[in-house]
Amino acid sequence: MAAPIIVAEQVTKRFGAHQVLTRVTLPVMERDVVCVVGPSGSGKTTLLRCFALLEAPSEGRIVMQAGQ
Repeated sequence: MAAPIIVAEQVTKRFGAHQVLTRVTLPVMERDVVCVVGPSGSGKTTLLRCFALLEAPSEGRIVMQAGQ
């Protein structure tokens, strides 16, 4: 089985006292199609901004593998 190309590991994001993401873990395999759905204010955009390195997680990490 191939390794994931990007992984969110226990990602938590806070803005001051407001916690937006709580310990999100999400592996994404090459050629996966992933949809992030949820109600307004649930942290979808914040998670994507963490994946794009536009926001740093308060806790946890984002791991990206180099393409082959």
